[in-house]
Amino acid sequence: MNYIESKQIAPTFQSNFRAEDGLHSRSRWSSFCEGVLIPLGSLFAVFLFMLGAMLILS
Repeated sequence: MNYIESKQIAPTFQSNFRAEDGLHSRSRWSSFCEGVLIPLGSLFAVFLFMLGAMLILS
């Protein structure tokens, strides 16, 4: 495999973070959203979907 072929196979994701940067601390709001609001929101959406399906099919 030559250089051009390896470039076509390699993923194209480019990150702005480098290993030298270390860990970045998140804000409290971001952590709260990712840890609490998104999981609860998805559970609530599934609950509403199931409730709607039960009401339509009954």
